[in-house]
Amino acid sequence: EKGWRRGVLLPNLSEVDTIEKQLKIALMKAGISPDEDYKIYRFTAKRYY
Repeated sequence: EKGWRRGVLLPNLSEVDTIEKQLKIALMKAGISPDEDYKIYRFTAKRYY
């Protein structure tokens, strides 16, 4: 997150297998450049079938 720009990436996506990919996708979704300062949050999710 940076200001009002936020990108959320849900866990357990088969094509996203590294932390670097997760961060790159979340920053891209938020429109944040990797060389900007930003905050990152971690969360867990429960799946209900």
